[in-house]
Formats: sequence, structure tokens, C-alpha cells
Amino acid sequence: MIDFPKIATVILKAIAPAFLIVSFVSFVSGCGGSASSGSTGAAENANILEVLNTSTSPINQATLPSGTDSISMASFWEKQVLSGFTKTGVLKGYGYEDFRNLTLLTVPSSNPADIKSTLFLITHPDHKAQTGDIVTISNVTQNALDVPFALLNNVFEISRRDANSYFIKVPFATNSREIFLLKANLAYKYQECVGVQTVTQTVAAPTVPVTIFDGYESMVAKYSVENSLNGCSPAMASFTTYKYFAVTNPRPGFSLKYPLLGQKVVNGDFASFYLPFDLPNTPVKSGDTGSIGTLKYYKSSNKAFLTGSSLLSYEILKYTSNAVFIAIYVDTYNDNYNLLSKTTEIYGKDPKLDKDYKLIRTTVKYNNPRKNEVIIE
Repeated sequence: MIDFPKIATVILKAIAPAFLIVSFVSFVSGCGGSASSGSTGAAENANILEVLNTSTSPINQATLPSGTDSISMASFWEKQVLSGFTKTGVLKGYGYEDFRNLTLLTVPSSNPADIKSTLFLITHPDHKAQTGDIVTISNVTQNALDVPFALLNNVFEISRRDANSYFIKVPFATNSREIFLLKANLAYKYQECVGVQTVTQTVAAPTVPVTIFDGYESMVAKYSVENSLNGCSPAMASFTTYKYFAVTNPRPGFSLKYPLLGQKVVNGDFASFYLPFDLPNTPVKSGDTGSIGTLKYYKSSNKAFLTGSSLLSYEILKYTSNAVFIAIYVDTYNDNYNLLSKTTEIYGKDPKLDKDYKLIRTTVKYNNPRKNEVIIE
């Protein structure tokens, strides 16, 4: 059982300024929140996730065709505000730890049945890894016995032996069984939590009496998140926020309907836009970028004590000539403007299967010593 402060606190505390913010730019029809589209989450989006994994690196982006699509971010936003949603996604929490300039006792132990690889036993006292965790080995400059050093500078899945050693599978068959000293840098990716997140937003509606938010008449929607986690304590957690949407766009000359004015987290911060919320109403094309707005957080609605801020922006990434990936970025800071987290939501569609865009992955990376990361698909 992973101790609560290790990852669950990160998920629960940072999720409020991150996921609650990002969720209101979940503008795609029939999809919303930080949870993945569809009742089966990542399984439903397997094809598009595989494409996403191989296409969104800067190198691959340079090789893909420029694309356009008729999707209007503004029109999908308006549909979501008036429709509401309930969505579920698989949540995974990770921690990272780096070790530099290590010298580790290592020995080739056996050859798997494929006869093309070797299991290496690495001794690293108190490595903290479990079977299935990931280690990235780098800065190996000498061959390991007869194994070319380039093959050791790679990413490996760990098979845990005990608290002080584990096996990795190296893609080279050696018959040597001599102990040697592996001099390298090691970067671990530990999976600390697995669970399910369910996100629900009600239809935004006027209230009686009229709700005024920051001086503007508003419609109100209730936004709820339920997390069920394995590997963290507590196993169940939830929170609620209320979102406030302008009945009429308060910015002269701007056409976006129902722009978000702000939100109030139950037993949490009050937030409102310092720089106004906006989305483009023209068809998107790869290479487009822009600002969505700046949100300020306060202890209460009197705005006497600033607690942090978030900068929201978007980028249209290449995919095909007639489909794109839509990336929404949220950078969240504390009251001293130190970075707390970077959130990315990716929307996409399989041109052969999907009519509409849908949220396929949310990633939150935290700027803490353990570099925690939460991925929802």
C-alpha cells in the first residue's frame, strides 16, 4: 500500500486546480471532464491512442502532413455548456526518481525462450521498483562483456526479484554469466496508483434568483469528480465545484457564447478569469496556437488573498490531412508564481471510425521532488 502523502495527496490537492480547470475546456460534443470519452475509456480509444503515442513527438510532427478540419472549438464549447455530460476514464498515478553515476553489480542470468535476448540481474539496493515499473538506463559507455553498450542505453520493464535487485530483458543473446560493474544513470518510473475517475457536469442553467458572478448574470453547472483508487489510501475520494457561465459575453465584439467566468470549489478556492476566457470560432488547422485565458485563485470571493493562477492555451497538432490533434495546456502556479503543474488534454478522432472529436488523454505533470504524474485515458 502506497502511503497517502506520496501520491494520493498530489492527486487530490493538485487535481482541484488542474483537472477542474482543464475540464471546462473539454469542449467536444458528447465528451467532457478529465475522464476519457466512452464507457470503456482507453479500451475504446485503443487505435487513436496508439497513433497519439507515435505521432506527437516533435520529430514525428515534422514528418506528418499539415491538416485542417471543420471543427470549431467555440461551437463545441457551446454544446457542452448546454448539454452536460458523464464520463469515465482509467486513472494511473506515477512517481519518478533519478540516480546518477551509479556503479552496480550486474550479471547475465539466463536466456529467454526467444534466444534473442538475455535477462540481466541488476543489484540496486532499495530500488523501490515493482514488477511492471520502468527503468531508463543511460550514459553507459562501455560494452557489458560481449553486449554492445548501445543496447543497454534503453528503456526496460522491470521484473522485481527483491528489494535490492531486479531483472531486465536486454535484446542481445549472450552466453556469458560473469558478474560485471554497470556504470550508468538510472531513471525510474514507478506506478503508484491505478483507479477509475468518473466526471459529471450538469447542464448549465439560469437560477432563481439570478446569480451574479463578478458583476455578470450567470448560468450555473455542478461539476463532480469521483476517484476510486488502488494502491493509495484513501481508496475513495471526491470533490465538487460549481462553474459560472456568462449569459451574455461581457466582452464587446466577442462572439463566444457562455464564456466561463469562474468557479468555486466546495471547501476550496474561488477562481475567476483575470484575462478573459475565449475560444476560436473558425475551423482549426495544424500549427494554430493561441491563448484561452488566465485564471486567478483566491481563498474566497472577496479576492483578498491570492493563492495561485493558471494560464490556458491551445495548440493544433498534425495528424492527417483531414484530422488533427487538439492540445489544451494548463500551466498552474502558486501565489509566488512558482510552477506547480503542467496539464495537457489531447482530443482526437479516428478518421475511419469517429464522427466527432473526443478527449483521449489527460496528463498532469507536477513540479515536485518526485515529479509525480497522473494520466487518465
